[in-house]
Amino acid sequence: MKERVVVFGDAIIAIILTIIVLELPIQTAANGAVDMVSLFRAVGIYFISFCFVANLWFQTGYAFNKIEQVKNKDLVIYLLLLFFLSLVPSATRLLIEDTTKQTLLIYGVLTLIVTLVMRRLIVALTEQSFKGEKQRKRRVNELNKQDLLSIIFRIVVLVFGLFYVRPALIIYLILPILAFLQNIIDREEDSLIASLDDEQQADYFQDRNQVWGNSMRRYSKLLRDSMKTNGEQDPDRWKQVMVDWEEHINKEINERKEQLSSLNGNDRHRAENEIARLEKQKQRMERQKAMTERRINEAKELSDQVLSQSKKRK
Repeated sequence: MKERVVVFGDAIIAIILTIIVLELPIQTAANGAVDMVSLFRAVGIYFISFCFVANLWFQTGYAFNKIEQVKNKDLVIYLLLLFFLSLVPSATRLLIEDTTKQTLLIYGVLTLIVTLVMRRLIVALTEQSFKGEKQRKRRVNELNKQDLLSIIFRIVVLVFGLFYVRPALIIYLILPILAFLQNIIDREEDSLIASLDDEQQADYFQDRNQVWGNSMRRYSKLLRDSMKTNGEQDPDRWKQVMVDWEEHINKEINERKEQLSSLNGNDRHRAENEIARLEKQKQRMERQKAMTERRINEAKELSDQVLSQSKKRK
């Protein structure tokens, strides 16, 4: 059933993109020359809608891949999403023919509704994909925060567009591109999290910003890694991340040990508990490192055996 739902959605999205491009107007002057300014503006607006629809296809497809069955509630939400999405070509045509406050408002409201329904669908599918209660709750809370910020920002852009049409149009151009990059980063981070056990995942989410240094460094690193070919097949892929994480833990332990002499009462007790937590986290990191090194050695041994057998056959 899931495969039929996904294929049906893919067909609808392909038709929507085709309709959008077919409605691109090509205006000509009295002498038959093509109005290049009008054409480039139309292509730019088409590009906005294309990125928006393509980003929706990418995000929903990735979310559907995580589950085995589609619940009735999720199917209803997905069909509702496709209904609103099917109105995008008409809104795009209106925006191309006459880019005014009214047409921009129609396009903005429609994309806001589509984004809201899509994000609710992704949250529901993500919630279904996690088996552990803590992991599910943590991930859903994180998605809800992202969605709240996204919806609030789109509402602000909607109001902004009532006063400044062309700047708002540029923002609508940038939004789907940023959302697409964010989805790639989330997918890459999911790959890292999948390589950790349950306890390490809890540690990672608790110390994520400290592990990476800051959010921008995390985004840039994950985005670069996503561009590498065969990255998921590399057992040594996250080695540097683990090294940085271990250095952070050692630094935290040393700092808290230095502070112990100047602390008393409850503050000292809390510091001792934090040191104990970090020590356990360090032990888990060492076990993870040993497992990673063992997998690397096994992969190298297997590669050497295949190469040796290949040479013998020759």
